[in-house]
Amino acid sequence: MAATYPQRFGPYVLLRPLGRGGMAEVFLAQAVSSTGEQRLVALKRMHAVLSEDDSAVEMLVEEARLAMRFTHPNIARTFELGCHEGAWYFLMEYVNGIDLGQLYVMAERLGERIDPIAIARVGLGIANGLAYAHEVHDDDGRRLGIVHRDVSPQNVLLGRQGQVKIIDFGVAKVATRIQQTMAGVIKGKYAYMSPEQASAEKVDARSDVFSLGVCLHELLTGRPLFRSETAASPFAILRAVREDPIVPPHHLAADVGEALSAIVLRCLERNVERRFQSGAELGQALAGWLKTNAPSFDQVALQRYVWSLVERAPRDGMPGAATITPPVALMRDEDFAPSALSVVARSPLDLSPEEAETDRPPRRRPPPRASASMQAVGGAVAPAMSAQRNTPPPAPPLAAIAPGETTGRDLRPSRKAVVQFLWVGVIALVFALGWSVIATLKKLGKI
Repeated sequence: MAATYPQRFGPYVLLRPLGRGGMAEVFLAQAVSSTGEQRLVALKRMHAVLSEDDSAVEMLVEEARLAMRFTHPNIARTFELGCHEGAWYFLMEYVNGIDLGQLYVMAERLGERIDPIAIARVGLGIANGLAYAHEVHDDDGRRLGIVHRDVSPQNVLLGRQGQVKIIDFGVAKVATRIQQTMAGVIKGKYAYMSPEQASAEKVDARSDVFSLGVCLHELLTGRPLFRSETAASPFAILRAVREDPIVPPHHLAADVGEALSAIVLRCLERNVERRFQSGAELGQALAGWLKTNAPSFDQVALQRYVWSLVERAPRDGMPGAATITPPVALMRDEDFAPSALSVVARSPLDLSPEEAETDRPPRRRPPPRASASMQAVGGAVAPAMSAQRNTPPPAPPLAAIAPGETTGRDLRPSRKAVVQFLWVGVIALVFALGWSVIATLKKLGKI
């Protein structure tokens, strides 16, 4: 029986599905902001197989911590990782638009290829986002060595204002940890792997550069690079990634110039030392090409081009993400408040200065009560089509809190306090052992 929407998921309201893959399904959802107003978010609910692998869950938590460090216009924000009734989920920025794969399909159905200038502009946005992620450092100034591992058309979103945003940092790493058949978790992603990734070797930022090169080649030529009727199985695709000759894009598409073709071919060098060494280096090359060939093609021009193509696409082929979106404001960093289900949350706004100096997790607020803009209809919750203010109820007095309930404040000791306590214990143990040895030696007349 098909699911009906809207429906509840913890404190969130799932409005409609946006997509489904081997690892998760994604929904357009409504959440309550820190001021009590409705906000639109994307909620990625992981499939049940994830919770069956403890090490995969641990990896997911660590990858979420990294993803929440990102603040860049070309990377979709991750607000929260949580768990509800055994289902792990990400709460993310909702990008009102389509993904790059959907744009490719629309152009194909119209009998067109995407304009090379638009492709270069999209490629520049992706390269800039990757460059930022690759250079993220920890609090001690150490480079974290983050690699996306799944740069593919489905993981690049194009917003209605011409934004280019990468999604799903770290998810591919978790997917490879889960033991599945070749037709399972990462089906369809093999064609965008780098040769070193296809050979199960160690990868770095240059692996993402190769994957972006595959995307650019396919968009420019309007045909798959490593997939074909003779190379349709995962093993055949992986072999093609490692060994098959790569035809220059300008040999397959007359409107692709040699200069842009050369940039793509350098991305696709199998020798990593001859490839662009970083997203930043690739971004500089694409920015230089755009400055020479289309200096006025900016984000606004990209928006106009993409949505003119969307408007001409057959209605029956229109992706769900391109349909009408409720006129509710999008969640922003300053609006977000962690829910009671949160395991990892984006930099909370309600930390006191004392808490900010510790490693203590953010205070978790209890799930918001249904507001006046959510009316029960046939047992489901129907979201209103406007952003209404919902003033959260006042906190109950301490005397009114029953045993087992929580005020929403995390009272666990900080990591610093735990470490200090452990060090005191270790020193005391060493001291006691030392005196014991001395006393024994005296008793034996050794000293």
